[in-house]
Amino acid sequence: MKKVLLVLILSFAFHFNFANTNDPLLSQAKELSSNKNYTEAIKTYKKYLSSTKNNNLKNVYVEMANCYFKINDKVTAINYIKDAITSYGFSEQDFIYNEVIDSELSKEALAAVYDDLDKLHNKYVASLN
Repeated sequence: MKKVLLVLILSFAFHFNFANTNDPLLSQAKELSSNKNYTEAIKTYKKYLSSTKNNNLKNVYVEMANCYFKINDKVTAINYIKDAITSYGFSEQDFIYNEVIDSELSKEALAAVYDDLDKLHNKYVASLN
């Protein structure tokens, strides 16, 4: 029974983590970002955000933060991380274990929001009610 429950939980997590990967607009944004065309990637991510009905956008916000960080707009990058915290539950553990966030951005953003992390996370928790 425990194995069945574990498989169901992992399947559910896998579905939510990779549900967006088939969207052509999101795929295009990721490709632009991987080709270091960050400005166009940001525009494409914004189009995706305005057109998607998906509710699991934490990593999209992180990907946008990465792009802003790469073009040296650290303020906007950190604001997108704050949005990921308040809207999608990005947590202190995500700063460490999330595979999407750029490692340098992770360090800088965590340092920038650390004192407000509980307050930001409480906004997310309040939005769930």
